[in-house]
Amino acid sequence: MKRFIVPLLAAVMVVSIIFAGCMPTAAPSPVTPPEEAGEVNIGFLCALTGADAGWGLPGVTGNQLFIDKVNAEGGLLVGGKRYKINMILYDDEASGSKALTGARYLVMEKDVKFINSIGGQCADSTHPFLTEHKVFYAPLISGDIRPDRPYLIGGGDANPRGDMARTRYIREHFPNAKRWAETSQDDIGGYVTSMYEVGGAVANGFDIVYNKYFDLATTDFAPIVSAILATKPDVISWGNTYPTYVTMLYEQCYLQGYEGVITCNYIDYEATLARVPKEYLHATYGIDGYPEFDDPWWDNPKLWEPDGRQHQFYEDWMARFGPGAPDDVGRRICPIDWDHVVMTEVWAHGAQIAGTFDPDAILAALKAEPYTPTILGPGIWWGTKCFGNDNIIQPPTYICEANADGVRRIVDEIDFPPYYETIHSTVRAWMEEYEIAWWQKMGLPECPEYAR
Repeated sequence: MKRFIVPLLAAVMVVSIIFAGCMPTAAPSPVTPPEEAGEVNIGFLCALTGADAGWGLPGVTGNQLFIDKVNAEGGLLVGGKRYKINMILYDDEASGSKALTGARYLVMEKDVKFINSIGGQCADSTHPFLTEHKVFYAPLISGDIRPDRPYLIGGGDANPRGDMARTRYIREHFPNAKRWAETSQDDIGGYVTSMYEVGGAVANGFDIVYNKYFDLATTDFAPIVSAILATKPDVISWGNTYPTYVTMLYEQCYLQGYEGVITCNYIDYEATLARVPKEYLHATYGIDGYPEFDDPWWDNPKLWEPDGRQHQFYEDWMARFGPGAPDDVGRRICPIDWDHVVMTEVWAHGAQIAGTFDPDAILAALKAEPYTPTILGPGIWWGTKCFGNDNIIQPPTYICEANADGVRRIVDEIDFPPYYETIHSTVRAWMEEYEIAWWQKMGLPECPEYAR
């Protein structure tokens, strides 16, 4: 039986109701019509320019689709009143100092209640301020979650769960692959995420033959790929490398004749296909964890009952932002278009069921649900062993490959929490060895008992 269909009938009924539409489910309607109450602001504090913009800028589109739908229906119904949502953009350029400046602006001048972000060094810079002011911060990098950041929530992105899950998928589907090479940019997001993935690779029996990180100023990736190929890897992972760098690394593998498996947290297929033939992308499998919403997989997923939201998102996006559409963005739809909206919808849903914008009440209401709806499928709140608290929403984890046409397609769907139990001790030991486990970053002498 499917993972999310087994629990009590009441839980099934909850899931059926909350998946009925794209707008989050409200608390029971008041007896009197809701009164117009005004507006609520959210922030989009991401890299909108530079090498990291591929994880930020496209996400504006998905958020805007959601916001416009909610506002067209009268706004969020919170505590019997309607609130129109405004999204305020701030380009942090993947800089910690600029992210802190942006956070202060969004909170002190715009009174935002929720912030989308990419994370990494930006999360490290902003979390003391945002914790003090009790503002939700939702990074794509879930590895930023830890107990001293009570309002940092994540899980809409595959990071780093998908990175660990891909190691199992590759072990099972490429049994002759033994040698694993890993690289990413030398920053917090690249380094820590890649270390989770390398820990997963070790737990799945791979020999790590290359594990180095390149400078953010790198423009010539030929020497890096040459050094990797000298180790004769069967699998090369770009880890959590910025999309702009991924395309250049992929191109060098093509030019230098690499014939093994290539995997990555996120591969910008459109940009990569501008540098390598679709036959090469398919031959190296191009494995990542970010599905397309026109994928036939959504008609019959493994772990939950289909609801049509993914195809609807695709159709709505194409009608608004696709070729010839009113707001044509001049590119094809990509997974980052939906990536940020996952947590935006979770926050909005939480505010409605809590009946307030108070963050503590929202978290309590969300965690009291048997499942929380997301566009990726119903999710549970999880993460204590991995991140120190359960502030991560865990929908199914997806594995994608490039097909013969160079199109990303889902090839597997994984229930991550039970899988993580099988690799936890190895991953934890690996993180401890490199002194980047969450408790070490908090200055604790050892892993707390509750997270062992």
